[in-house]
Amino acid sequence: MSRRILVVDDEQGIRAALGQLLEFEGYDVRTAGNAADGIAEYERWRPNLVFMDVKMAGMDGLEGLRRIKQIDPSATVVMISGHATIQTAVEATQLGAYDILEKPLDTDRILVLLRNALQ
Repeated sequence: MSRRILVVDDEQGIRAALGQLLEFEGYDVRTAGNAADGIAEYERWRPNLVFMDVKMAGMDGLEGLRRIKQIDPSATVVMISGHATIQTAVEATQLGAYDILEKPLDTDRILVLLRNALQ
């Protein structure tokens, strides 16, 4: 059975690039362009891992993380940020994020993180 990964980011380029990388690695991937759609997709599909952007229009990624953790406390969520501050990192960790990745995304770091998170 293929591992399911949900990518939630308001930047179409990030969704496409990350989705392509993950599909190439053999993962089953779905994407959402905002946190509300990501939460709905999480509930329908129950992915093994979620990549979620921190800064998005409307509901931000930290609120999205909070709501996914309410639905499923064991959810594995990796936050993505182009402007992560120490405060953001601390808040995401306190909310239960598995890790935080900086943009631009590094392919090798993503693949190592995936192997570790999905074991």
